[in-house]
Amino acid sequence: MAEPLGEFKSKRTGFALTKTADGQIQQTVSYEGTATGFGAFIGTLTLTQPLEEAGANSGTCTWIAKAILDDKSILADLAEGTWERMGSDLRFRVLLKNNLSDGRKLRCVGVADSEAGTFEGQMYEAQ
Repeated sequence: MAEPLGEFKSKRTGFALTKTADGQIQQTVSYEGTATGFGAFIGTLTLTQPLEEAGANSGTCTWIAKAILDDKSILADLAEGTWERMGSDLRFRVLLKNNLSDGRKLRCVGVADSEAGTFEGQMYEAQ
């Protein structure tokens, strides 16, 4: 694996469960943190599951974030990815393919720890 460009660290600031229009469960977790080269950011990790898969150990997810750069400009991030539970703990490995508003693409590999309320990981350059 290539060397990481940097890392991100964040703390959970909110959590919501809602029902989608087609009757699925949507879990939304909000985070605030910092990322190497991006400064402070706010973001939301969202998982959507059918009711009968509410206890699933893996699935798909989305990430939406905005970062405030050192020059006070704002950068947006839209990402699609997957998540997988790590053993019996409430920790989940999250893999994301990120598209930034400045045209760059990243790949993020992180761990969302439900008990600690953290989402942390590394960022890599992507094609």
